[in-house]
Amino acid sequence: MIDWINLLGWVGFVLLFAGAIIFGVTSLIEKRKRASFIAVLLFTPLLGLYAVLLLLDFSFHSSILLGMLILGGIFFCLIILPIGKKSQMRIIGNQERVDERDALFHRFYRIQSGILQFDAYYRDHPDKFDIDEKIRSLPLLGHPGSSSYHPLSSLFFRATFDILERMTLDVEWDAESVEQQPIPVSPEELSKRIRGFARYLGADLIGFTKLNPAYIYSHIGRSPGEWGSPITLNHRYAIAICVEMDHKMIRHAPDSTVTTETSFKYFEAAKIAMILARYINLLGYEARAHVDANYRVMCVPIAVDAGLGELGRLGLLITPEFGPRVRISVVTTNLPLPVDNPICFGVQNFCDLCKKCATNCPSGAIESGHKSIYKGVEKWQSIQESCYRFWRLQGSDCGICIKVCPYSHPRSPLHDLVRWTIRRNHLARRLALLGDDLFYGRHPDERFSLPDWHNSG
Repeated sequence: MIDWINLLGWVGFVLLFAGAIIFGVTSLIEKRKRASFIAVLLFTPLLGLYAVLLLLDFSFHSSILLGMLILGGIFFCLIILPIGKKSQMRIIGNQERVDERDALFHRFYRIQSGILQFDAYYRDHPDKFDIDEKIRSLPLLGHPGSSSYHPLSSLFFRATFDILERMTLDVEWDAESVEQQPIPVSPEELSKRIRGFARYLGADLIGFTKLNPAYIYSHIGRSPGEWGSPITLNHRYAIAICVEMDHKMIRHAPDSTVTTETSFKYFEAAKIAMILARYINLLGYEARAHVDANYRVMCVPIAVDAGLGELGRLGLLITPEFGPRVRISVVTTNLPLPVDNPICFGVQNFCDLCKKCATNCPSGAIESGHKSIYKGVEKWQSIQESCYRFWRLQGSDCGICIKVCPYSHPRSPLHDLVRWTIRRNHLARRLALLGDDLFYGRHPDERFSLPDWHNSG
Protein backbone atom coordinates (compact mmCIF):
# COMPACT_ATOMS: atom_id res chain seq x y z
CA MET A 1 0.00 0.00 0.00
CA ILE A 2 2.77 2.41 1.01
CA ASP A 3 4.71 1.66 -2.17
CA TRP A 4 1.66 2.47 -4.27
CA ILE A 5 1.17 5.77 -2.45
CA ASN A 6 4.81 6.73 -3.08
CA LEU A 7 4.51 5.72 -6.71
CA LEU A 8 1.38 7.84 -7.17
CA GLY A 9 3.14 10.69 -5.37
CA TRP A 10 6.03 10.57 -7.85
CA VAL A 11 3.59 10.38 -10.78
CA GLY A 12 1.94 13.52 -9.45
CA PHE A 13 5.33 15.21 -9.10
CA VAL A 14 6.28 14.35 -12.69
CA LEU A 15 2.97 15.71 -13.98
CA LEU A 16 3.34 18.96 -12.03
CA PHE A 17 6.97 19.30 -13.11
CA ALA A 18 6.01 18.71 -16.75
CA GLY A 19 3.22 21.29 -16.45
CA ALA A 20 5.65 23.84 -15.02
CA ILE A 21 8.12 23.19 -17.84
CA ILE A 22 5.40 23.49 -20.50
CA PHE A 23 4.20 26.78 -19.00
CA GLY A 24 7.74 28.11 -18.79
CA VAL A 25 8.59 27.15 -22.37
CA THR A 26 5.28 28.58 -23.64
CA SER A 27 5.97 31.87 -21.84
CA LEU A 28 9.49 32.05 -23.27
CA ILE A 29 8.21 31.37 -26.80
CA GLU A 30 5.62 34.12 -26.36
CA LYS A 31 8.32 36.40 -24.85
CA ARG A 32 6.22 36.94 -21.72
CA LYS A 33 8.94 37.88 -19.25
CA ARG A 34 6.58 38.54 -16.36
CA ALA A 35 4.92 35.14 -16.70
CA SER A 36 8.30 33.38 -16.91
CA PHE A 37 9.65 35.21 -13.85
CA ILE A 38 6.58 34.55 -11.69
CA ALA A 39 6.52 30.91 -12.80
CA VAL A 40 10.09 30.43 -11.55
CA LEU A 41 9.31 32.17 -8.22
CA LEU A 42 6.13 30.16 -7.71
CA PHE A 43 6.85 26.69 -9.07
CA THR A 44 10.45 26.25 -7.85
CA PRO A 45 9.72 26.32 -4.09
CA LEU A 46 6.44 24.41 -4.45
CA LEU A 47 8.01 21.61 -6.46
CA GLY A 48 11.01 21.63 -4.10
CA LEU A 49 8.81 21.19 -1.02
CA TYR A 50 6.86 18.45 -2.77
CA ALA A 51 10.09 16.61 -3.66
CA VAL A 52 11.34 16.90 -0.06
CA LEU A 53 8.04 15.45 1.18
CA LEU A 54 8.42 12.51 -1.18
CA LEU A 55 12.00 11.83 -0.09
CA LEU A 56 11.52 12.18 3.69
CA ASP A 57 10.59 9.20 5.81
CA PHE A 58 8.61 9.84 9.00
CA SER A 59 5.67 8.29 10.79
CA PHE A 60 2.83 10.24 9.12
CA HIS A 61 4.53 10.48 5.74
CA SER A 62 2.16 8.13 3.89
CA SER A 63 -0.96 9.63 5.48
CA ILE A 64 0.02 13.20 4.53
CA LEU A 65 0.94 12.13 1.02
CA LEU A 66 -2.30 10.18 0.60
CA GLY A 67 -4.29 13.18 1.83
CA MET A 68 -2.53 15.45 -0.64
CA LEU A 69 -3.20 13.05 -3.50
CA ILE A 70 -6.88 12.77 -2.58
CA LEU A 71 -7.24 16.56 -2.36
CA GLY A 72 -5.38 16.93 -5.64
CA GLY A 73 -7.67 14.41 -7.32
CA ILE A 74 -10.80 16.14 -5.99
CA PHE A 75 -9.48 19.53 -7.17
CA PHE A 76 -8.67 18.12 -10.61
CA CYS A 77 -12.18 16.71 -10.95
CA LEU A 78 -13.73 19.99 -9.81
CA ILE A 79 -12.06 21.95 -12.61
CA ILE A 80 -12.58 19.52 -15.49
CA LEU A 81 -16.08 18.20 -14.85
CA PRO A 82 -18.96 20.11 -16.50
CA ILE A 83 -20.04 21.98 -13.36
CA GLY A 84 -22.03 25.21 -13.33
CA LYS A 85 -24.48 26.69 -15.79
CA LYS A 86 -23.46 28.61 -18.89
CA SER A 87 -25.57 31.71 -19.54
CA GLN A 88 -26.55 32.63 -23.08
CA MET A 89 -27.11 36.08 -24.53
CA ARG A 90 -30.81 36.80 -24.29
CA ILE A 91 -33.20 38.30 -26.79
CA ILE A 92 -35.78 40.39 -24.89
CA GLY A 93 -38.97 41.04 -26.82
CA ASN A 94 -38.93 42.24 -30.41
CA GLN A 95 -35.59 43.13 -31.97
CA GLU A 96 -35.37 46.47 -33.77
CA ARG A 97 -33.32 47.07 -36.88
CA VAL A 98 -30.41 49.48 -36.62
CA ASP A 99 -30.14 52.53 -38.87
CA GLU A 100 -26.67 52.60 -40.46
CA ARG A 101 -26.81 56.41 -40.34
CA ASP A 102 -26.43 56.11 -36.57
CA ALA A 103 -23.28 54.01 -36.92
CA LEU A 104 -20.32 56.01 -35.71
CA PHE A 105 -18.18 55.65 -38.83
CA HIS A 106 -20.99 56.95 -40.98
CA ARG A 107 -20.96 60.24 -39.13
CA PHE A 108 -17.25 60.79 -39.75
CA TYR A 109 -16.68 59.25 -43.17
CA ARG A 110 -19.87 59.85 -45.15
CA ILE A 111 -21.34 63.20 -44.08
CA GLN A 112 -19.35 66.42 -43.84
CA SER A 113 -20.19 69.94 -42.72
CA GLY A 114 -21.83 71.99 -45.46
CA ILE A 115 -23.84 69.22 -47.12
CA LEU A 116 -27.57 68.65 -46.76
CA GLN A 117 -27.20 65.23 -45.14
CA PHE A 118 -25.00 66.70 -42.40
CA ASP A 119 -27.61 69.29 -41.46
CA ALA A 120 -30.41 66.73 -41.70
CA TYR A 121 -28.67 64.21 -39.45
CA TYR A 122 -27.78 66.63 -36.65
CA ARG A 123 -31.17 68.27 -36.82
CA ASP A 124 -32.62 64.87 -35.90
CA HIS A 125 -29.76 64.04 -33.46
CA PRO A 126 -28.76 67.31 -31.78
CA ASP A 127 -27.38 65.42 -28.77
CA LYS A 128 -24.54 64.04 -30.92
CA PHE A 129 -23.41 67.30 -32.50
CA ASP A 130 -21.09 68.71 -29.81
CA ILE A 131 -19.16 65.52 -29.11
CA ASP A 132 -18.88 64.76 -32.83
CA GLU A 133 -17.50 68.22 -33.56
CA LYS A 134 -14.89 67.82 -30.82
CA ILE A 135 -13.81 64.53 -32.39
CA ARG A 136 -13.66 66.15 -35.84
CA SER A 137 -11.16 68.66 -34.49
CA LEU A 138 -8.71 65.81 -33.80
CA PRO A 139 -6.28 64.32 -36.37
CA LEU A 140 -7.56 61.59 -38.65
CA LEU A 141 -6.14 58.10 -38.19
CA GLY A 142 -2.71 57.85 -39.77
CA HIS A 143 -2.34 61.63 -40.07
CA PRO A 144 0.15 64.00 -38.37
CA GLY A 145 -0.67 65.13 -34.86
CA SER A 146 -1.68 61.86 -33.22
CA SER A 147 0.40 60.05 -30.58
CA SER A 148 1.49 57.12 -32.74
CA TYR A 149 1.91 58.96 -36.05
CA HIS A 150 5.02 58.10 -38.04
CA PRO A 151 5.58 59.38 -41.60
CA LEU A 152 6.52 55.87 -42.79
CA SER A 153 4.75 53.25 -40.66
CA SER A 154 1.40 55.09 -40.38
CA LEU A 155 1.03 54.80 -44.13
CA PHE A 156 0.87 50.99 -44.04
CA PHE A 157 -2.74 50.86 -42.89
CA ARG A 158 -3.76 53.93 -44.87
CA ALA A 159 -2.59 52.23 -48.06
CA THR A 160 -4.47 49.04 -47.18
CA PHE A 161 -7.71 50.82 -46.29
CA ASP A 162 -7.54 52.96 -49.45
CA ILE A 163 -7.26 49.86 -51.66
CA LEU A 164 -9.93 48.04 -49.63
CA GLU A 165 -12.42 50.87 -49.99
CA ARG A 166 -11.82 51.15 -53.73
CA MET A 167 -12.04 47.38 -54.16
CA THR A 168 -15.34 47.06 -52.28
CA LEU A 169 -17.25 49.94 -53.88
CA ASP A 170 -19.26 47.55 -56.04
CA VAL A 171 -20.19 44.19 -54.56
CA GLU A 172 -23.54 43.87 -56.33
CA TRP A 173 -23.38 41.09 -58.96
CA ASP A 174 -26.24 39.35 -60.73
CA ALA A 175 -26.90 35.64 -60.52
CA GLU A 176 -25.84 34.16 -63.87
CA SER A 177 -25.52 30.41 -63.87
CA VAL A 178 -23.19 29.06 -66.51
CA GLU A 179 -25.93 26.49 -67.25
CA GLN A 180 -28.65 29.15 -67.66
CA GLN A 181 -30.44 27.95 -64.51
CA PRO A 182 -29.46 27.27 -60.88
CA ILE A 183 -27.20 24.25 -60.80
CA PRO A 184 -29.05 21.38 -59.02
CA VAL A 185 -27.00 20.19 -56.06
CA SER A 186 -27.78 19.15 -52.49
CA PRO A 187 -27.30 21.67 -49.64
CA GLU A 188 -24.84 19.25 -48.01
CA GLU A 189 -22.69 19.11 -51.15
CA LEU A 190 -22.75 22.91 -51.41
CA SER A 191 -21.82 23.23 -47.75
CA LYS A 192 -18.76 21.02 -48.26
CA ARG A 193 -17.68 22.94 -51.36
CA ILE A 194 -18.18 26.40 -49.86
CA ARG A 195 -16.47 25.57 -46.57
CA GLY A 196 -13.52 24.04 -48.36
CA PHE A 197 -13.22 26.90 -50.85
CA ALA A 198 -13.45 29.49 -48.06
CA ARG A 199 -10.68 27.82 -46.09
CA TYR A 200 -8.57 27.57 -49.24
CA LEU A 201 -9.05 31.32 -49.70
CA GLY A 202 -7.82 31.94 -46.15
CA ALA A 203 -10.87 31.75 -43.86
CA ASP A 204 -10.01 30.53 -40.37
CA LEU A 205 -13.65 30.09 -39.33
CA ILE A 206 -16.83 29.78 -41.37
CA GLY A 207 -20.44 29.16 -40.38
CA PHE A 208 -23.92 29.18 -41.95
CA THR A 209 -27.14 30.56 -40.49
CA LYS A 210 -30.60 31.75 -41.44
CA LEU A 211 -30.48 35.52 -41.78
CA ASN A 212 -32.29 37.31 -38.96
CA PRO A 213 -34.02 40.34 -40.56
CA ALA A 214 -33.21 42.35 -37.41
CA TYR A 215 -29.54 42.26 -38.40
CA ILE A 216 -30.13 44.01 -41.72
CA TYR A 217 -29.54 47.76 -41.47
CA SER A 218 -32.74 49.74 -41.96
CA HIS A 219 -31.27 52.62 -44.01
CA ILE A 220 -28.08 53.35 -45.96
CA GLY A 221 -25.52 55.36 -44.03
CA ARG A 222 -21.82 54.88 -44.67
CA SER A 223 -22.08 52.18 -47.34
CA PRO A 224 -22.43 53.06 -51.06
CA GLY A 225 -25.87 54.07 -52.28
CA GLU A 226 -28.25 56.95 -51.74
CA TRP A 227 -27.88 58.20 -48.18
CA GLY A 228 -30.99 57.52 -46.10
CA SER A 229 -32.57 55.09 -48.57
CA PRO A 230 -34.37 52.11 -47.01
CA ILE A 231 -32.45 48.84 -47.29
CA THR A 232 -34.21 45.81 -48.71
CA LEU A 233 -32.39 42.48 -48.65
CA ASN A 234 -34.46 39.42 -49.47
CA HIS A 235 -31.84 36.81 -48.71
CA ARG A 236 -32.72 33.97 -46.32
CA TYR A 237 -29.25 32.69 -45.46
CA ALA A 238 -25.94 34.14 -44.34
CA ILE A 239 -22.36 32.86 -44.38
CA ALA A 240 -20.11 34.29 -41.67
CA ILE A 241 -16.35 34.31 -42.20
CA CYS A 242 -13.61 35.01 -39.66
CA VAL A 243 -9.93 35.69 -40.26
CA GLU A 244 -7.50 35.53 -37.33
CA MET A 245 -5.46 38.60 -36.43
CA ASP A 246 -1.82 37.86 -35.55
CA HIS A 247 -1.24 37.94 -31.79
CA LYS A 248 2.31 39.22 -32.35
CA MET A 249 0.87 42.35 -33.95
CA ILE A 250 -2.06 42.82 -31.55
CA ARG A 251 0.20 42.67 -28.48
CA HIS A 252 1.60 46.10 -29.46
CA ALA A 253 -1.76 47.79 -28.83
CA PRO A 254 -2.44 50.71 -28.93
CA ASP A 255 0.43 51.28 -31.37
CA SER A 256 -0.40 51.62 -35.07
CA THR A 257 0.81 48.04 -35.66
CA VAL A 258 -2.68 47.04 -34.51
CA THR A 259 -4.28 49.06 -37.30
CA THR A 260 -1.82 47.65 -39.83
CA GLU A 261 -2.97 44.18 -38.83
CA THR A 262 -6.64 45.16 -38.64
CA SER A 263 -6.67 46.74 -42.09
CA PHE A 264 -4.95 43.76 -43.71
CA LYS A 265 -7.28 41.23 -42.11
CA TYR A 266 -10.31 43.29 -43.15
CA PHE A 267 -8.83 43.10 -46.65
CA GLU A 268 -8.41 39.32 -46.38
CA ALA A 269 -11.95 38.84 -45.04
CA ALA A 270 -13.35 41.04 -47.83
CA LYS A 271 -11.44 39.11 -50.49
CA ILE A 272 -12.87 35.80 -49.26
CA ALA A 273 -16.46 37.09 -49.01
CA MET A 274 -16.40 38.72 -52.45
CA ILE A 275 -15.04 35.62 -54.19
CA LEU A 276 -17.51 33.35 -52.37
CA ALA A 277 -20.41 35.62 -53.30
CA ARG A 278 -19.35 35.61 -56.94
CA TYR A 279 -19.00 31.81 -56.86
CA ILE A 280 -22.59 31.53 -55.61
CA ASN A 281 -23.73 33.95 -58.35
CA LEU A 282 -22.19 31.65 -60.95
CA LEU A 283 -24.13 28.74 -59.46
CA GLY A 284 -27.26 30.71 -60.37
CA TYR A 285 -28.18 32.15 -56.95
CA GLU A 286 -28.32 35.65 -55.50
CA ALA A 287 -25.47 36.55 -53.17
CA ARG A 288 -23.92 39.73 -51.77
CA ALA A 289 -20.69 40.25 -49.85
CA HIS A 290 -20.80 42.51 -46.79
CA VAL A 291 -17.35 43.87 -46.12
CA ASP A 292 -15.55 46.79 -44.50
CA ALA A 293 -17.00 50.12 -45.77
CA ASN A 294 -19.80 48.32 -47.64
CA TYR A 295 -22.17 46.56 -45.26
CA ARG A 296 -25.89 46.07 -45.46
CA VAL A 297 -25.89 43.81 -42.38
CA MET A 298 -24.30 43.67 -38.93
CA CYS A 299 -21.57 41.05 -38.96
CA VAL A 300 -21.10 40.28 -35.26
CA PRO A 301 -24.63 39.04 -34.42
CA ILE A 302 -24.72 37.05 -37.66
CA ALA A 303 -21.43 35.38 -36.72
CA VAL A 304 -22.95 34.59 -33.31
CA ASP A 305 -25.98 32.99 -34.97
CA ALA A 306 -23.64 31.02 -37.27
CA GLY A 307 -21.96 29.41 -34.26
CA LEU A 308 -18.57 31.11 -34.55
CA GLY A 309 -18.53 32.62 -31.06
CA GLU A 310 -20.35 34.74 -28.50
CA LEU A 311 -20.74 38.47 -27.98
CA GLY A 312 -18.40 39.63 -25.20
CA ARG A 313 -18.33 42.57 -22.81
CA LEU A 314 -16.04 44.50 -25.17
CA GLY A 315 -18.75 44.47 -27.86
CA LEU A 316 -16.88 42.14 -30.21
CA LEU A 317 -17.25 38.52 -31.22
CA ILE A 318 -15.26 36.19 -28.95
CA THR A 319 -14.41 32.90 -30.65
CA PRO A 320 -13.32 29.70 -28.85
CA GLU A 321 -10.16 29.50 -30.96
CA PHE A 322 -8.89 33.10 -31.14
CA GLY A 323 -10.95 35.11 -28.69
CA PRO A 324 -11.74 38.55 -30.15
CA ARG A 325 -8.65 38.50 -32.42
CA VAL A 326 -10.72 38.14 -35.61
CA ARG A 327 -12.09 40.27 -38.41
CA ILE A 328 -15.43 39.31 -39.92
CA SER A 329 -17.13 39.44 -43.29
CA VAL A 330 -20.51 38.06 -44.34
CA VAL A 331 -22.14 36.75 -47.50
CA THR A 332 -25.93 36.80 -47.67
CA THR A 333 -27.68 34.64 -50.24
CA ASN A 334 -30.84 32.80 -51.27
CA LEU A 335 -28.78 29.64 -51.75
CA PRO A 336 -30.25 27.03 -49.36
CA LEU A 337 -27.63 25.85 -46.90
CA PRO A 338 -27.65 23.55 -43.84
CA VAL A 339 -27.35 25.94 -40.91
CA ASP A 340 -25.05 25.74 -37.89
CA ASN A 341 -26.29 26.16 -34.33
CA PRO A 342 -25.17 29.01 -32.05
CA ILE A 343 -22.65 27.96 -29.42
CA CYS A 344 -22.36 28.71 -25.73
CA PHE A 345 -18.95 28.21 -24.13
CA GLY A 346 -19.14 30.35 -21.02
CA VAL A 347 -18.30 33.81 -22.38
CA GLN A 348 -21.22 35.57 -20.70
CA ASN A 349 -20.23 34.13 -17.31
CA PHE A 350 -16.51 34.77 -17.84
CA CYS A 351 -17.04 38.37 -18.97
CA ASP A 352 -19.25 38.91 -15.94
CA LEU A 353 -16.28 37.99 -13.72
CA CYS A 354 -13.36 39.31 -15.74
CA LYS A 355 -13.97 42.97 -16.71
CA LYS A 356 -10.36 43.20 -17.87
CA CYS A 357 -11.29 45.01 -21.07
CA ALA A 358 -13.28 47.62 -19.12
CA THR A 359 -10.55 48.01 -16.50
CA ASN A 360 -7.88 48.65 -19.14
CA CYS A 361 -9.91 50.70 -21.63
CA PRO A 362 -8.09 54.08 -21.81
CA SER A 363 -11.30 55.88 -22.81
CA GLY A 364 -13.63 54.29 -20.27
CA ALA A 365 -15.90 53.32 -23.16
CA ILE A 366 -16.54 49.70 -22.12
CA GLU A 367 -19.33 49.01 -19.66
CA SER A 368 -17.94 47.76 -16.34
CA GLY A 369 -21.33 47.08 -14.77
CA HIS A 370 -24.32 45.02 -15.75
CA LYS A 371 -25.92 44.45 -19.12
CA SER A 372 -28.69 46.61 -20.49
CA ILE A 373 -31.31 46.02 -23.16
CA TYR A 374 -30.54 47.61 -26.52
CA LYS A 375 -32.95 47.13 -29.43
CA GLY A 376 -34.24 43.90 -27.96
CA VAL A 377 -30.87 42.38 -27.00
CA GLU A 378 -29.49 42.09 -23.47
CA LYS A 379 -25.80 42.99 -23.68
CA TRP A 380 -23.02 45.23 -22.43
CA GLN A 381 -23.28 48.52 -24.30
CA SER A 382 -20.07 50.46 -25.03
CA ILE A 383 -19.83 54.23 -25.61
CA GLN A 384 -18.80 54.51 -29.26
CA GLU A 385 -17.89 58.18 -29.12
CA SER A 386 -15.47 57.78 -26.21
CA CYS A 387 -13.77 54.87 -27.95
CA TYR A 388 -13.40 56.65 -31.28
CA ARG A 389 -12.18 59.87 -29.66
CA PHE A 390 -9.24 57.91 -28.21
CA TRP A 391 -8.58 56.40 -31.64
CA ARG A 392 -8.18 59.87 -33.08
CA LEU A 393 -5.91 60.98 -30.24
CA GLN A 394 -3.81 57.84 -30.50
CA GLY A 395 -3.79 57.60 -34.28
CA SER A 396 -4.73 53.92 -34.35
CA ASP A 397 -7.75 51.75 -33.67
CA CYS A 398 -6.35 51.06 -30.17
CA GLY A 399 -7.04 47.33 -29.65
CA ILE A 400 -6.15 47.31 -25.95
CA CYS A 401 -9.39 45.51 -25.12
CA ILE A 402 -8.48 42.76 -27.59
CA LYS A 403 -4.91 42.53 -26.31
CA VAL A 404 -5.83 42.11 -22.63
CA CYS A 405 -8.74 39.70 -23.15
CA PRO A 406 -7.77 36.32 -21.62
CA TYR A 407 -9.37 34.60 -24.61
CA SER A 408 -6.84 36.33 -26.92
CA HIS A 409 -3.81 34.25 -25.94
CA PRO A 410 -2.24 32.56 -28.99
CA ARG A 411 -3.03 28.94 -29.76
CA SER A 412 -0.83 26.50 -27.83
CA PRO A 413 -1.47 23.19 -25.99
CA LEU A 414 -1.42 25.05 -22.67
CA HIS A 415 -3.79 27.87 -23.64
CA ASP A 416 -6.07 25.43 -25.46
CA LEU A 417 -6.28 23.30 -22.31
CA VAL A 418 -7.32 26.35 -20.28
CA ARG A 419 -9.91 27.23 -22.93
CA TRP A 420 -11.28 23.69 -22.72
CA THR A 421 -11.68 23.82 -18.94
CA ILE A 422 -13.34 27.25 -18.81
CA ARG A 423 -15.73 26.14 -21.51
CA ARG A 424 -16.98 23.39 -19.20
CA ASN A 425 -16.55 24.60 -15.65
CA HIS A 426 -17.42 27.72 -13.65
CA LEU A 427 -14.70 27.16 -11.02
CA ALA A 428 -12.14 26.84 -13.81
CA ARG A 429 -13.23 30.26 -15.11
CA ARG A 430 -12.50 31.86 -11.75
CA LEU A 431 -9.15 30.10 -11.44
CA ALA A 432 -8.22 30.96 -15.03
CA LEU A 433 -8.93 34.63 -14.37
CA LEU A 434 -6.85 34.56 -11.17
CA GLY A 435 -4.02 32.89 -13.07
CA ASP A 436 -4.24 35.38 -15.92
CA ASP A 437 -4.02 38.29 -13.49
CA LEU A 438 -1.12 36.66 -11.64
CA PHE A 439 1.03 35.72 -14.61
CA TYR A 440 0.14 38.44 -17.13
CA GLY A 441 -1.11 41.23 -14.86
CA ARG A 442 -4.45 42.84 -14.17
CA HIS A 443 -3.12 45.80 -16.14
CA PRO A 444 -0.77 44.17 -18.67
CA ASP A 445 2.01 46.63 -19.48
CA GLU A 446 4.73 44.47 -21.03
CA ARG A 447 6.48 46.14 -23.96
CA PHE A 448 7.51 44.17 -27.03
CA SER A 449 9.93 45.27 -29.72
CA LEU A 450 8.11 46.37 -32.85
CA PRO A 451 8.92 44.54 -36.10
CA ASP A 452 11.88 46.21 -37.79
CA TRP A 453 9.79 47.19 -40.80
CA HIS A 454 7.22 48.82 -38.50
CA ASN A 455 9.59 50.40 -36.00
CA SER A 456 8.70 54.01 -35.26
CA GLY A 457 12.22 54.86 -34.17
